[in-house]
Amino acid sequence: MASAALLGAVFAPPAFAQDETDYALDTITITGSGLPTKVMNSPSSVTVVDEEEIKKIPPSSVANLLKGVPGIRVTESGIERIKIRGESSQRVAIMIDGQKITDHTNYGTPILISPTEIERIEVVRGPSSVTSGNAAIGGVVNIITKRGADKPVEATVSAGYLGANKGYRANTSLAGTVGDFDYRLGWSQSDLKNRETPDGELDPSGSDDRDINAFLGYRMGQHYIGVRAQDYDLSADVYVGVPGFEINLPKRDLRKYSAFYEGEDLTPWMSLLEIDAYTQTVDREFESNMAFGPGMFSNSTSNDDQKTSGFKATANMEFAAGHRTVVGFEYENDGLISDKLATRVVGGPPSVTTRYSDATIKTTSLFAQHEMEMGQATTATLGMRYYNVESELSRYIVNSVAQPSQKNSDDRLLGSIGVVHQLNENSVLRANISQGYNYPSLSQLFLTSVGAGGTVIGNPNLKPEDAINYEIGARIDNGRLVLDTALFYTDSKNYIASLATGVPRESRYENVNAAETWGFELAAEFDPGWWGGVRPYVNISNVNRTFKFEDGSTTKNTGTPTWSGDIGVRGDWGLQSTSGTWDVFVRGESGNTDTDGTRYGGYGTLNLRGTVDLTDNLGMSFEIGNIFDRSYHAVDQIPGAGRNASVFVTATF
Repeated sequence: MASAALLGAVFAPPAFAQDETDYALDTITITGSGLPTKVMNSPSSVTVVDEEEIKKIPPSSVANLLKGVPGIRVTESGIERIKIRGESSQRVAIMIDGQKITDHTNYGTPILISPTEIERIEVVRGPSSVTSGNAAIGGVVNIITKRGADKPVEATVSAGYLGANKGYRANTSLAGTVGDFDYRLGWSQSDLKNRETPDGELDPSGSDDRDINAFLGYRMGQHYIGVRAQDYDLSADVYVGVPGFEINLPKRDLRKYSAFYEGEDLTPWMSLLEIDAYTQTVDREFESNMAFGPGMFSNSTSNDDQKTSGFKATANMEFAAGHRTVVGFEYENDGLISDKLATRVVGGPPSVTTRYSDATIKTTSLFAQHEMEMGQATTATLGMRYYNVESELSRYIVNSVAQPSQKNSDDRLLGSIGVVHQLNENSVLRANISQGYNYPSLSQLFLTSVGAGGTVIGNPNLKPEDAINYEIGARIDNGRLVLDTALFYTDSKNYIASLATGVPRESRYENVNAAETWGFELAAEFDPGWWGGVRPYVNISNVNRTFKFEDGSTTKNTGTPTWSGDIGVRGDWGLQSTSGTWDVFVRGESGNTDTDGTRYGGYGTLNLRGTVDLTDNLGMSFEIGNIFDRSYHAVDQIPGAGRNASVFVTATF
């Protein structure tokens, strides 16, 4: 009886109105299913970080905006990257406006855009390769950029101090709509110094970036076309904490040009036709140095020029009531020219090796997703994607001697199925089965990389990594409780890892590992109605991973915290003509052991975040991090910042 009473209280319609919560389940998203769908009704695990939520966080980086999303962890190796449900950033698809940023390093895909240019971020957790393509075993982060404003001229100026690194970010933009045209011009720059921890300064650990972007759109009735250009420069210092060992990332720059077309209601049965094309270049410089002893050292540099072009066309169709279908075609040509130099001195004359390579991956895929209503309360979604991938090392020169060319290819069919059942107008149950796919990078296939850790050799016979995910979940938005939770299990195979070849300090990429991952995620916020808008909330993730090796052995030492997330309370405040928001929360994770056996203790930090609306056109966000100045070191990160304060002011005219 007590359980029945509790369920009735949770699922019943509200007896009073709730203040606006920070969890938005009514937001429309397309990343989860390829069809415009409210988060509430998506079969996938989807979170949308919208513009209002972004404004509440001082914009040190894009990754910092995502730390409150269940299942998300940020890794730090000079440049921040994203892990989802324990899967490395190499297995997470990072997109800008639906167009993927590809990467061929051993570190994973970086996020190459300023946080001030973002309208919203859509995050899908779990394998999503049917709707989002390659490299989506862990999930997808789709960054949607800003377009024009709703008046002829809108100028925005913002700047702030970011205390964790005693640095700053400044931004200005000009946007508007004039007749049928809309436009935006933006500039952003940051300079972050070394991180300050309770135990001292981490030298070197700073970074700086600069982002210049432009957008122009034109609407002709049902037709809308747009072009965008982006010029993004990033450099970072990598803190390794080992005497005599240093890594430098002087350049990770993106140049991107894209164009798109959107046609709405072109026929009675086609609600939307989208076509987009882009070309982008990523210039990367990498250098590592390590001293082994007097007169003994190694130095390696890599200058990479990665050029990617892509084309995508999708059509949303509704041939009958209760049925929606999206079909699409996608093509990507991803090329990498790499120029590497390795120098090693061990008690004798220097040993110098030069390597020049030119390689490409060409991916063609067709996909379709169909949604159908099954009765009054149930909706089912079926999806399929066919892949054809061709890769080739066309030129490979070692110490001025040409080496044989190499090739690899793969084709396969992936599928997904999802069901959403509406219990009532305020709550749903859902289930989802989806497949993930990750084709090897050009480095893993063909290149030889040299660093302080030794030499890693590519393997042209590698198979793609793949995964299948099962999950069930529930969502509630009844006016006083907003809840989104999921229970998941993922089986991943053909993991690529480097194995020793028998030659000292040399390894080779092989398909040797598998992984089982299971756990649950919970994001919830509750407004009891009698606390003046004060709302307790929780955002936690439980992830359990086991690696399986070719010899049959297993380990739970995967560097993944079993527990992580935020617990806090937030609300709104007002004083005469000034108002804003406040948020007090504890962020932390449990202890865990990395794959190399290193043990990391758990931690929890108390933090305060808030906003101040000074006028209709002037606002401020602020944050005090790690209030008790706790010393901590999380896996895949450098030691955490000590007590720090950040403040960011934005004026719009």
